[in-house]
Amino acid sequence: MKIREHVALATIILLVIALSGAACGKKSTPTETFKAFYDAAKKKDAAGIKKTLSKGLLSKLEDDAKRSNKPFDEYLVNVTLPDTMPETRNEKIDGDKATLEIKVRTDTWRPTSFVKEDGEWKLDYV
Repeated sequence: MKIREHVALATIILLVIALSGAACGKKSTPTETFKAFYDAAKKKDAAGIKKTLSKGLLSKLEDDAKRSNKPFDEYLVNVTLPDTMPETRNEKIDGDKATLEIKVRTDTWRPTSFVKEDGEWKLDYV
């Protein structure tokens, strides 16, 4: 192979690797996970929401849905959200756990927990 062909092949391989990570929905930070959650919730995308939630939180929400006699996906997508993505601040990562403050009212910030599962940050308990 010529040098030009090697460079082209290497570029294609790097592009495929980069796109496969993005396609898998990998979130490199708790902030990115929260943004993905918000976007999925706004679209009423139950599968997208589930990808952003920890196993423990999913289990708790499934129990809540059963108590409400609602299908789980319906329960997940029926949340009231602000029209725009809430402000976030003070992301703190400590090993496989993290917190992120989310602005819920004009001057009220709520710490939100995240946990790293299977190499991805997941929203844990609010």
